[in-house]
Amino acid sequence: MAHATLHPAPLGFTDGQLEALKWIGMASMFTDHIGRHLMGMPHESWAFIGGRLAFPLFALVLAVNLAREGDRAERAARTTLRLSAWGAVAVLPSIWARGDPMMLNVLFTLALGAAVCWAVESDAPPWQRALACLAIAGASWFVEFGTAGVFLVAAGYLWCTQRGAGLAVMVLVLLAATAWLNAMFGGWASFFSTLAAVPAAALARQLPLKMPRLQLLFYLVYPVHLAVIGWLKTL
Repeated sequence: MAHATLHPAPLGFTDGQLEALKWIGMASMFTDHIGRHLMGMPHESWAFIGGRLAFPLFALVLAVNLAREGDRAERAARTTLRLSAWGAVAVLPSIWARGDPMMLNVLFTLALGAAVCWAVESDAPPWQRALACLAIAGASWFVEFGTAGVFLVAAGYLWCTQRGAGLAVMVLVLLAATAWLNAMFGGWASFFSTLAAVPAAALARQLPLKMPRLQLLFYLVYPVHLAVIGWLKTL
């Protein structure tokens, strides 16, 4: 989900494996959106539970791509702007499909996570970076998956770039917080389906997956599929 680069991905992932995880996340998200927003299934349904795999996979792919070698601050800033722009494109389709104008879509969640990564790597004065993190934390209340989701991206990024047991624990705590948020709506099955992103990523890392990187298609598919759901709901 970050800009293409020749630098290898951290944690031993190949580009094909990351692309496969991204599209597995998309399939999970489609299951949720079609089931709940188009077919009217409740949060306790299999559609919502199956959709809980999507966000942690998106967060992982984004964190790993941002952690590639090179100018990480520039990459994070560029990715923040791109995700924000496409998030803005998806605002009206998202409201049309979901009927909820209060919560900004997941592209903004990922954009805020990338912005935290920029604050970590930026050469800006510390007070400016601290102020940016405070602003991001405040904005996280208005996006899908909230504060835990935003900082899950940043924690994953830090773990990729710095490693350490403490950072691994931070990732797990934020993933568990995201799972708990999902469980508040969909029960314990949603909690465990969120955590299932960990074995899914571990399995993908062992498979010889080869997929072309279709970055623009990912950004186009997100608002388009929401617009189609919104249009079908009017029929």
